Amino acid sequence: MGLIGLNGTASQSDAISGLLTSPEYTTGVRQGEEAILQNASATGGLRGGNTNNSLANFRADLLSSVISNQFQRLGQVSSLGQNAAAGVGNAGIQTGQIIGQQLTQQGAAIAGGQIAQGNLVANNFNTGLKIAGTVAGF
Repeated sequence: MGLIGLNGTASQSDAISGLLTSPEYTTGVRQGEEAILQNASATGGLRGGNTNNSLANFRADLLSSVISNQFQRLGQVSSLGQNAAAGVGNAGIQTGQIIGQQLTQQGAAIAGGQIAQGNLVANNFNTGLKIAGTVAGF
């Protein structure tokens, strides 16, 4: 937030100063300026205008690149959280489905038991009627 100025200009300046002293930036400056100077020396253009322009623009371009890298890393971190949240949501859906299946099976087992109990009562009643019919001579 400081880097994009949401916390004020002082915070933004501090964030940029932090990047200017970071190993990523300082190493990049050293290596990049050495490469520009070595190339200019090898081609005989050490004091030429192209070399001066390259050196003048290099640090600003590198800082822009470092800032872009910071935002890219931040985006990657935020997508990790987004993916984690999606994973938790999917786990919740699966858990709900499993619970629903278990409750359905439990209901089917209870219903099956009650049907069996009803059949037993009906069979006993029919048996009782047959015995009564036999005793009564029907």
